[in-house]
Amino acid sequence: MMGQLFQHYTMELGQFENMIIRDNWCAIRYTVTIRNLETGEETLQNTMEFVTFKENPEPVGVRVVEGWALSDTPLSAQR
Repeated sequence: MMGQLFQHYTMELGQFENMIIRDNWCAIRYTVTIRNLETGEETLQNTMEFVTFKENPEPVGVRVVEGWALSDTPLSAQR
């Protein structure tokens, strides 16, 4: 799915808003600028990402185990 999206859009990380960490969960709020490669149209997308992570011994350190994100303007590779 992501490969199909990158055929039609570029994505640039924007402003970091905030982050909440509790136990092994984290919520991150940020913006992304999306550019449609066919039309040149740019959209500012507000994103909220949630991840759960696990601490591992060195040299690995902390790693994300699972994550997902929601945004106010979802993208589609459908044509």
